[in-house]
This record gives sequence, C-alpha cells and structure tokens, in this order.
Amino acid sequence: MRARTEQEWIRLLKDGDELKPDQEYIHQTRKKLLYEARKLRSKREKKKVWRMIWPSMMAVAIAAILVITTLNQVNPPVQRSASHNSLGTASKTSATNKETKVFIYQTHSQESFETKEVAGYNPKKNVRTVGKKLGTYLNKESVPTAVNTTDYVKQLLKKKMEYKEIYELSRNSVKEAIKTYPNVQLLLDIHRDGEIKNRQSTTTKVDGKNVATVLFIIYKNQPYTSENTKLAIELDKALNELYPGVSRGVVQKDKGIASVPSYNQDLHGGSIMVNIGGVENTLKEETRTAKMLAKAIKVVLEKKAD
Repeated sequence: MRARTEQEWIRLLKDGDELKPDQEYIHQTRKKLLYEARKLRSKREKKKVWRMIWPSMMAVAIAAILVITTLNQVNPPVQRSASHNSLGTASKTSATNKETKVFIYQTHSQESFETKEVAGYNPKKNVRTVGKKLGTYLNKESVPTAVNTTDYVKQLLKKKMEYKEIYELSRNSVKEAIKTYPNVQLLLDIHRDGEIKNRQSTTTKVDGKNVATVLFIIYKNQPYTSENTKLAIELDKALNELYPGVSRGVVQKDKGIASVPSYNQDLHGGSIMVNIGGVENTLKEETRTAKMLAKAIKVVLEKKAD
C-alpha cells in the first residue's frame, strides 16, 4: 500500500468528523492554564514588592541595631538560668471533639462565585467561606462538625506543584481527620460547579428567595463506592423532601483524571464530593443552601443512629 501524500492527509482531516474534546478535559485544561497564569503573576508581584520594601527594611534593621546597642550599654541584660522560661513559649493545643460526626474541607480552596469565568478563583471569597458556614449551621443543629480551612491552592503555589497534584495535599488532611475523629461519619469535599452559562440549573427558589442547588458526586470502582453512594442518595432524598428542587441528584463518574482516580473517596465510607451552586451564583445564595444542607445532614445522621 502506497503512503498517502501530504495533500491527501490534509483532505482527510478537512473532510473528517470534527474533533470534540470532552467537557472534563476542557475544564481541567482551563484550570491548568489559570493556575499557571496565577503562578506567574504571583512571582512577578513578589519581586515587585521585594524591590519596594527592601530599602525600608534595611533602614529599620539599622535603627533597631542602634537602639539595642544603646539599651545594652545603659542596662546590661540580666543573666537567667537555663531552666527559666520567661516567655511561656509552650503552645496551647485546642481540645479535639472526639464525637465529631462531620468533617468538611475544600480541595479547590479558592473556587469562587459571581464570575463569568469558568475557572473563577478568588483567594478570599470562595468555597472555604461556604464550608465554614456549613460547619457553623451543623454545630447549631447539634451535629458535631470540624471544618478544615486550609488554602490548598496557596500551598500548591508555594510548593510549585502541578495543579493536578492538589488532591495529594487534601488527602493528607482527610487521613489525619479519620485518625483524629474516630466517630466521623461524613467527609465532605465542598466545591462549586465550574460550567458557565449554567445558572438556571445551579439556582432555584425557596420561599421566594434564590438559593444554590446541590449536586452530589461519587466516583465508581472505589473500595467504598457502595457506602458513599448510599449516603449520597439519602442526602439527596432528605434535602429534596425538606426543600423540593434544591438537590440536583447524585452523579456517578467512572473515574477522575489519571493522577487523581479516587478524589479521596477510597479512604472512608462516608466520603462525598458536594457541588454547591456554580460560578454564577452569589455567596448569599450559597450560604442559604448551606443552612438547608445542614438540616438534611442532621436528618440523615439521626436516621443512621436509630
């Protein structure tokens, strides 16, 4: 068989079916590009700030040396024994509630809202705010809850890791939570939908007010897929019984990207990814939904306890 000419290959490509990458690939590519852009911008800003503050830092350091030298000449330092700790440097560790039933974290910690950008990220107003609100409402409902507010995106930039490696960071938090809270029943990774022009499906009305909808996501072929799916279905049912239309249901996905096949759902039989609203929702709408989701979680956990 003779080899095709260049013109024949061009004609085949031109006349062939249009190549359409799947939405997951598009979404991950957009996030990757945004991450690289933010990393570059962060480097430039650090250099700019350093050039601005360096002269001031030098002046302050010189002044401090002069002051210390003068004070030492006037009042020589008192010699203390090696065992004396005048500063009380021992750190105070806050008590851990061993009865914690829900652990909340946000892997894509800077996912934000009120933007037309598919991968809209904001270091301050983001899903961590929603996670904290959900934790507050759960504790008010007498459901012991711990919220991890780690900014994994910030850590990622600092460590110069690839965006796809972010789940390695949150995975450590989940493992630690499972050890720290032996009675934990739910580990919720809070996200928001990244699809643009999708406000109609990420928003509904309850008592005449706009609220964000909820989508529960489970990854198949994991050690705890059955348990995670059952819990997600129960949460979906409870939420819609309390507030019809707020839950968009449970979505099962075959697998994640190659480097993150489980999204931490292989670590515990109560690990669920939860999308609350989307990029075009407001923080107020997200907060309203967090309060409703807390009530649904309480219903599900109380049924499990019976």
